[in-house]
Amino acid sequence: MRSQLTGRTLRRLLAADGYLEFNLPGRAITELQKTGEAGPLEGPRQLLWGIALNQNSQPEAAIKHLEKAARLLPPSARCCAWKELESAYLQVGSHDLAELASKLAGNTEFDQRPVLQQTSTGVEFSAALQR
Repeated sequence: MRSQLTGRTLRRLLAADGYLEFNLPGRAITELQKTGEAGPLEGPRQLLWGIALNQNSQPEAAIKHLEKAARLLPPSARCCAWKELESAYLQVGSHDLAELASKLAGNTEFDQRPVLQQTSTGVEFSAALQR
């Protein structure tokens, strides 16, 4: 059974993304804790949660969400999850895993993470990374 994306879940994801933009990971975590499965946006949900936990000095908890995001996200957006995983692995002292995550992220340099964007047809995940 596929989970459906509800309006409430969508609003909470957008709110969490906004809180991360303003460097408020605690508020983002609160919003994400209130969401259920996000259907087609489960990959971005896991990424947002991992980023928020990592920014909130909880790398152990972030790793689980970031690993899931790396599996669920489209290839063009996975580098962000791998870069965040590299940071989390380093914080917990897993240097070999951090090196592997760095290799999987590739040489992509980015200034900002992909974001959720509201469009006239719904919501999409912007995987266009700025150089």
